[in-house]
Amino acid sequence: MSESPSSETAEPGRIISHTTPLRHYKSSWLRHDFVAGLVMTTMLVPVGIAYAQASGVPGINGLYATIVPLLAYALFGPSRILVLGPDSALAPVILAVVLPLSAGEPQRAVELAGMLAIVSGVVCIAAGLGRLGFVTELSTRSSKGT
Repeated sequence: MSESPSSETAEPGRIISHTTPLRHYKSSWLRHDFVAGLVMTTMLVPVGIAYAQASGVPGINGLYATIVPLLAYALFGPSRILVLGPDSALAPVILAVVLPLSAGEPQRAVELAGMLAIVSGVVCIAAGLGRLGFVTELSTRSSKGT
């Protein structure tokens, strides 16, 4: 009886996705990666601030919510191609949750948006642990952008 791949001992590069690319990273790529990071930050910071304000949250929080995830993804992200940043589709959803509950108080809006982010993250982690990725295959092609 053969063992399934999931029962095999995982190599470190599969657990922490950035370890394998670092072993094969060429120093000649560093300049281009640095410039790409600067360009992405230059583009995404104003967008993050604007989306934060559109969501009913002070703009400074959009700055933090843009830069910190980019740095975290640079260290732990599995893709050299994927672009990570604020999404315009989220602004109205966050606004719909935050605005009525915050009563116009900026600090309360930040707290509510933070809790919404934490709850969303917990749901995503739970879905990943439950191997529910196949659910995305149930959506139509038009919603996937293909």
